[in-house]
Amino acid sequence: MIILLSFLSFFCSAKSGDISYDTVVKFTKGEQLKFPDFALEYTGERSETKQFPNGNSITMKFHEFNVTSSASKKQISWSSGMGDIAPMGFDIDGKNFELEMSFSEKLKTKLSENELVIVKK
Repeated sequence: MIILLSFLSFFCSAKSGDISYDTVVKFTKGEQLKFPDFALEYTGERSETKQFPNGNSITMKFHEFNVTSSASKKQISWSSGMGDIAPMGFDIDGKNFELEMSFSEKLKTKLSENELVIVKK
């Protein structure tokens, strides 16, 4: 019985409690992920097509997130761009962070399509 209660308590607190930095986190559209300094919500994808003077074009996919703290709110975007899978730096309330997708430089591991890592700088 104690094991069952511990198990349930762990999963309930993981939903409503803080998620640690430097860990792989699964995300879904509309779900708020609560980190110690802010909440992160995935709002979806958008595509942007760039036209070049020579007539060629490239379409890039962006992943959009809302970052909300007790003092502020902002939107950030991550894209692999033209193949450079690098962290997206952002700041909120004077603190610096990085959003990692596809590959975590911090953890040196490949990430699935619905996984991210937040690194506090």
